[in-house]
Amino acid sequence: MEHIDVAAREAYIQQLFAPEDDVLREIREEAAERGLPDIHIRPEEGRMIQVLLKAVGARRVLEIGALAGYSGVWIARALPEGGRLFSLEKDAERARLVREMFRRAGLSEKTEVRVGQAPGGLEALSVEGPFCAVFIDADKTGYPDYLDWALDNVRVGGLVLAHNAFYHDRVFDADQQDDQFVRGVRLFNERLAEEPRLFGTIIPIGDGIAAAVRVG
Repeated sequence: MEHIDVAAREAYIQQLFAPEDDVLREIREEAAERGLPDIHIRPEEGRMIQVLLKAVGARRVLEIGALAGYSGVWIARALPEGGRLFSLEKDAERARLVREMFRRAGLSEKTEVRVGQAPGGLEALSVEGPFCAVFIDADKTGYPDYLDWALDNVRVGGLVLAHNAFYHDRVFDADQQDDQFVRGVRLFNERLAEEPRLFGTIIPIGDGIAAAVRVG
């Protein structure tokens, strides 16, 4: 069987559709200087998320887990004039960094960064809904709980999106049974597949983007 060069495919997509600009590179560099983990979405994942948001006409989006603001810039740039991204970040220092990165990207008017952790932070954000989309990229053990919240707060026709649906290929490794993060992502994926109010799949790009439309 001919070898498939995944890295070459990703590089091709990035070059054509998702080139990083100075702001995006700056966010990654700033995050590295501050010792934050290199767990940002990849450019091709960011572009896929943008396409999905455009497809459903998303205007109000919630991001659970902001890190340094990299994914938030991709999301906010996909929103129309008058659209708004709410980013929930549990760490106050990271939240300040995210606000600064949004400012540098010229996105302050489209974004709002909240400091909080589930469930309290999400409960406070319920009044801002219903949301057109929720993007989940936080503590993997909490993915099933975030899905519960999304089902109550995403409009019919809206999106539930999640990063790391493959969790570094560990979700389909039979030897990975004890890792709580793996168990959380597996349960999330299984529920996404079985929930009758959702119509979804995993897009095999990057580390896997779980994507579902709320249909009921």
